[in-house]
Amino acid sequence: MVAAKPAADGKIDKLRALALVTELMGIPGASGNEAAVAEYIRKKLLAAGTPAAGLQFDNANRHTILKGNCGNLILQLPGTLKAPRRLLLAHMDTVPICVGSKPVRKGGSIVSADKQTGLGADDRAGVATLLATALTIIENRLPHPPLTFLWAIQEEVGLYGARHVELRRLAKPKLAFNFDGGPANKLTMGATGGYRLKIDIEGLASHAGGAPEQGISAVAIAGLAIADLVQHGWHGAIHKGSHTGTSNVGVIQGGAATNVVADRVAIRAEARSHDPAFRSQIVAEIQRAFERAA
Repeated sequence: MVAAKPAADGKIDKLRALALVTELMGIPGASGNEAAVAEYIRKKLLAAGTPAAGLQFDNANRHTILKGNCGNLILQLPGTLKAPRRLLLAHMDTVPICVGSKPVRKGGSIVSADKQTGLGADDRAGVATLLATALTIIENRLPHPPLTFLWAIQEEVGLYGARHVELRRLAKPKLAFNFDGGPANKLTMGATGGYRLKIDIEGLASHAGGAPEQGISAVAIAGLAIADLVQHGWHGAIHKGSHTGTSNVGVIQGGAATNVVADRVAIRAEARSHDPAFRSQIVAEIQRAFERAA
């Protein structure tokens, strides 16, 4: 572990930044369980001299699908320079496979010593970027525009921390920068909007060897619907005139045995497009395909 200390020249201390991201990746914090990560960030900021009044949790977790153990963590810094307020954000949660990550240095990389877990760099690398930046500014009293730092919850399950953030706590930023994945020299100016679907198919069970004709296969309905989408260009990369988007049937669960006509199938799918109206059209086509198949 590297002791936390401010850089004498006011620049980011690379060794400390490396220590921060390594420690952060080792803290369990799947979606809805980000409190330990938030407490780590909060203690580091308070130890650096951050005024407690400027560091707050919102109540986003009261409005999310997962009733999480903390809200978004927000830090407001009044500017020493007259300029538009900037918002810097990253999300604290990881996917479940990253719980138990044991980050270690291996050559020029950081890897998980436990091969059964993911590393959790998505998005603890972004979390550490924000934290190292805030610490450097505060400890060195660097000149800066008004800044808001947002460490968001529940991104991996649907951007719910950002969707339900208390906007008044952000203090009306004019510019926003989200640190989440990809190489450091990549700047994304926009991203596709996504719509997630849960599709439940109810068939009719019957013995598949003795009386299959008396059953209605939920699996067959799902197969017909997906084939319909593929055949008509509504699955995968979608190009319809000047409109583009994507759709994907990502999860199929159902059936109990090979000798039983499956009476239930649960499907999770998504539709994406920069154009909200075309995204709604993709969703409608998915719905129609499943209705036709049924």
